Amino acid sequence: MLARGEEFPGQTLHTGKRRKRNLDVGLDLLINAEEQSDGGCRRTVFNVCFDNAAAESDHHECNSIDTHGCSRCGVMDPSTCCDIHNPSDFTSYESRVPKVPRATQRSRLPKYTKDKYDYALENSLLDWCEQKTATVYGWAGLNNDGPVIMSDSTLDRIIDCAHHRKIETCQDLKREMGWMDSDLYGDEVLALIRRHAPPLPSVFVSTPLSRGTTSSITTPTVVPLPQLQLPTTLRPNKCSACGQEGHNARNRVCLNHPSHVSAGNKENVRRQMR
Repeated sequence: MLARGEEFPGQTLHTGKRRKRNLDVGLDLLINAEEQSDGGCRRTVFNVCFDNAAAESDHHECNSIDTHGCSRCGVMDPSTCCDIHNPSDFTSYESRVPKVPRATQRSRLPKYTKDKYDYALENSLLDWCEQKTATVYGWAGLNNDGPVIMSDSTLDRIIDCAHHRKIETCQDLKREMGWMDSDLYGDEVLALIRRHAPPLPSVFVSTPLSRGTTSSITTPTVVPLPQLQLPTTLRPNKCSACGQEGHNARNRVCLNHPSHVSAGNKENVRRQMR
């Protein structure tokens, strides 16, 4: 039992809610032995964890006559070290698990409302499942286990894909369903899908022409074009002081502006401007 304030070896404690553990030295040597700079060995982890270097052997005390000491107490080096130094001795312990191939992505089908063709296909698939189960497993198997030749989820998926026309070949059936018996019964299921498939919509849509009469023929009406309006020219300003155009009485261009007359005539000009 550890005292307060002590830490577990190879473990870092934090005051927070989570504890983060550091990788133990012995476990690190065991996992990453092949990547060690000195060649590495799986037995290093046991020498480190059990401190075998500091262990003292007393096999000479048991048998002092023999220079090698006692054969029972003496620590002998094993003939087989580990899978790094003796890989041929560990071939029977290797696990060769085949990698499972990645499943192909299925189509994403939008929601829809079933029509009469979908219900007809569903009834035909249910009848086919019962008949095929009775043929393969017998009537006893059908009565005890039901139509086990195809699951309900697979049957519903077939109806959905058939509605959106996603199944044309056995490869499509296998990709969309993931059904393990697609290669065995795929042709029979495809025949049912084609039998109850809705008719394809026609590309060309024919619209009946209305019968023309002489009274319906109207003479084209002439629409008058809008008349273009010419821009109106602005009338130039006319000065009220001098009577000339192009300026007003407050403009300094005017000859009667107070800045151009003498002090005696300013009063008269002011009266004219008012």
